[in-house]
Amino acid sequence: MHTLLNIVIVVVMVGIIVSLGSGLYYLVTDRGESNRTVVSLSVRVGLAIVLLVVLAYGLTMRYGL
Repeated sequence: MHTLLNIVIVVVMVGIIVSLGSGLYYLVTDRGESNRTVVSLSVRVGLAIVLLVVLAYGLTMRYGL
């Protein structure tokens, strides 16, 4: 279970970085013509919340992250 929790944490962190990068790309290329930047950054916020929940779960179950 400890390894699975570590894998989930790494996957969510990579997702956050990818979402942040795509938000930057859309910000530069769209120039305010679409809402893809907002959607990308909203996904990043959602992934950050998921990361906090997973970390809290790991700490409560005493997995020693």
